[in-house]
Amino acid sequence: MKIKLHLFLTILIVNISSNAQEISGYVFSKTSNKPIERVAIVTNNKTGTVSDKFGNYNLQLKNATKITFSSLGYQSVTLTINDLINQKYNVYLLENINQLAEIELKFDKISLENLIQKTLDSMRKNYITFSNKQDIYVYENQKIDFNKLELDLESSSLLNKQNRKLAQKDFENFSKNLKNISPEFSKEFYAKINTQSIKPKKTNKKVSIIKIDNVEGYRKKELSNGITLNNLQNKIQNIVLTHLDKNKTYKVKTGLFKVEDSLSFKEVSKKTDSLKNDNSFGNFRITNNKRTIENKGSFFLNNDENNFLNRKFYNQSLEKSEIINGNKMYVISYKPKKSKAKYSGKIYINPVNFSIQKIIYKYAKGKRGEHVNLKWLLGIKYSENEDATTLFYEKDKNGSVYASYLKQEIKNYAYINRPIKFIENSKNREKVKFNIKVEVNLNEVTEVLLNEPTKTLNKNLIPYTKEDFKKKSTYISDEKHNASSWKNRQLIINYLEKNS
Repeated sequence: MKIKLHLFLTILIVNISSNAQEISGYVFSKTSNKPIERVAIVTNNKTGTVSDKFGNYNLQLKNATKITFSSLGYQSVTLTINDLINQKYNVYLLENINQLAEIELKFDKISLENLIQKTLDSMRKNYITFSNKQDIYVYENQKIDFNKLELDLESSSLLNKQNRKLAQKDFENFSKNLKNISPEFSKEFYAKINTQSIKPKKTNKKVSIIKIDNVEGYRKKELSNGITLNNLQNKIQNIVLTHLDKNKTYKVKTGLFKVEDSLSFKEVSKKTDSLKNDNSFGNFRITNNKRTIENKGSFFLNNDENNFLNRKFYNQSLEKSEIINGNKMYVISYKPKKSKAKYSGKIYINPVNFSIQKIIYKYAKGKRGEHVNLKWLLGIKYSENEDATTLFYEKDKNGSVYASYLKQEIKNYAYINRPIKFIENSKNREKVKFNIKVEVNLNEVTEVLLNEPTKTLNKNLIPYTKEDFKKKSTYISDEKHNASSWKNRQLIINYLEKNS
């Protein structure tokens, strides 16, 4: 019995070892005997890796029986495990002279007009529009830099001299603390997401329905007790409110506009406690990020200023070719031709199939986004000064193209100079009046990563209802986040390393 058990355990250990076997080897050019970088190495189980700059590769077999080695400019080779063992895991690829010559010929002779048209035709034909399921990872980061944060207690019949000094001191400490720490917030989300394109009869325009199967979110501990640009005025009001009569209510006005009809210290305390205990997020924010990468990724379908290949709105130029992921790419630069167009940047195009590999763009010189200047009328000024975006595209196993990675960096400037008035809800109507002056720069970074989509037969996705927008999920714990595969942008780090 012991011998049988020992034999069984030995076989089991061998099988486990075999199933999880990792092999290492090198890929060389058969002609020059030099190592080949960025060779795609894929098993028949659809697992894989790429070779490094020395031609070295490490691969988990996971019950694989065949492995394919392929690289642009070389003939692909498929080998069995026994073949690899016999070759001591070293692989030699033969240069595809005809393919290289064809690509070089295209680089020499293609015109800008022809390249633009071929790219538009290729992307419109091959961009994924079918119903699909994907994993999505989202990283959000916000940082607030306060240039100015001032409070001036102009007049008061509600605060005595001592309380007025205390309120002023509390605000000075509040202001000093914010300037020192520069509030920063970061959040991560990982979800499975379903997408379906439909054409409603009313509009006959294609729209996407996006639904989430499940989602996990993680919020990094904040440095500023939950202070954001949106709730800053409330935080400042609360400083004054703590020095007023806690048993009375007040009407709050800013300039001519009423903000609150019956504000009290007790009510504010309840709201504050509620916000502190809130550890949830709205699920729809994930669908918003998916929609953003889809809208930006399918720019070539537009006939307006959002299509960088539209010659009506942009001036394009054919630049010197560049290398991406070990492959030579066409490069088209563009800048605004008409006032509606706002961006300048570059488009990187694969010369083999004319699919877009990468796009970078930002506001062109003299351009900016949303801008509101009511500084002298309402004491408000807002400007979106910078918007820099990077997009990567990938192909699925059938050659269809999808937007795989988005990074958007936005820099906003905001100025607020507003009078605030507390009016006691009583016959005496005692008042306290103060002025808030805030000047900030808000930096926002959003990254979205999508894996290869899987085609689905789901044709009955129901658009979001009002109730769906109210649905929330709870942020996961530090322990669960640390155990996840997506923590701290790890998926994005791995993806960018592969596409450097």
